[in-house]
Amino acid sequence: MARRSVWLGLVVAASALAGCAGAAALVSPGASQLEVDRGVVQAHTLPGDRLLAGPVLVDHRAVWVEGGRRLLVRSLDASGRTRTVFSTSATPGAPTGTPWPFSVQSIAAGDGLVAFVESVIPCASAPPGTLRCAPTTEGGSVDSVTLFAGPLEGPIRPVESLVPPPPRKACQAQPEPYAVAIADAGLVDYEVSARPCDRAVSRLVLRSFSGQLVRVLARGLPVTTPFVAAGDWTALIRESDLGSKPDQLQIVRVSTGQTVLRLRPRCLARIGAVALDRSGRFALITDNHRSGSCHRADGFLRVGQIGNSRVRILATDVREALPTTSIAIAAGRVAYGRRATRRSPTDTLVVIAAPGAAPTPIPDMKFGDPLAFDGRTVATAHDHTVQLAAIPRR
Repeated sequence: MARRSVWLGLVVAASALAGCAGAAALVSPGASQLEVDRGVVQAHTLPGDRLLAGPVLVDHRAVWVEGGRRLLVRSLDASGRTRTVFSTSATPGAPTGTPWPFSVQSIAAGDGLVAFVESVIPCASAPPGTLRCAPTTEGGSVDSVTLFAGPLEGPIRPVESLVPPPPRKACQAQPEPYAVAIADAGLVDYEVSARPCDRAVSRLVLRSFSGQLVRVLARGLPVTTPFVAAGDWTALIRESDLGSKPDQLQIVRVSTGQTVLRLRPRCLARIGAVALDRSGRFALITDNHRSGSCHRADGFLRVGQIGNSRVRILATDVREALPTTSIAIAAGRVAYGRRATRRSPTDTLVVIAAPGAAPTPIPDMKFGDPLAFDGRTVATAHDHTVQLAAIPRR
């Protein structure tokens, strides 16, 4: 089943950004650069493990999920110290002897908490070339789905666990959690039901930290709907199936379920990534319509603020960071990836940009997906290696 995460928006007329072609850049030429406090520290997955999700940042520590025969949550601090903060070998619903069964699409963090959705799938966490896990057996049927959440210092516990019914009854099953984010009010959970079904569900909901359903935040979503959450906000991208129609950014106030921004400006065709911080600032990577009234360039990094209809250009050098387009925003600064040099098309660096400051590359940090930034530390992963760097306060 093809599925992906989701984003949210605010009720503002799309025409408010019709003049995006004339948006002013936020970085002035010759402005001073930010500084990197220390060098980059790294941690590799344990022998036999694969990096499944992350990193995210919790209390300035990089946190990720890796798996093999067990599922582990590990952390890395700015001094290079690593810790295992969670471990499980439980595989509810799976037959005895199910090999390398753990699958995690993403991990979320907020206010000292972590959350992730784990699926038990035969061979999902098997390293390449594992006997009993030939390509024909990879990605088999899902035996169970569990939503985990809790403080980084523990306990991290299952708050919802489902064992899907047999295929003949798949359309009778309740929606399964697929991806999760953390807001002040609880867990923002993207749920989908089996397809094809006459009444298939794809929705974004708010659950309490104990797993109880509080409210539905968005319904009738495309099967692939990226989303993020921070503070009292969640942002999602409603991707258009029609090439002539732009994607839509929607931002929702989590505590009320009210849509506060719905952005579909005529100059923006595709939204490649979105990031959101708890103050209501957001950042977008966009491609433009190629018309006479719009910019004839791709890969703009734009920033905006909930309650203000203006979206401004922060950087125009992000196109070569694709195909991964992860970005992060905190304290008015945005972390993203860009190509190191024109002669190195595959070498992409992590860069931090802020209004009034020239973009600052992080020395020795290779860009990966996802990218996490909390204003003081930045983290990403590359080739099953987690990287973390400290950034001094302004």
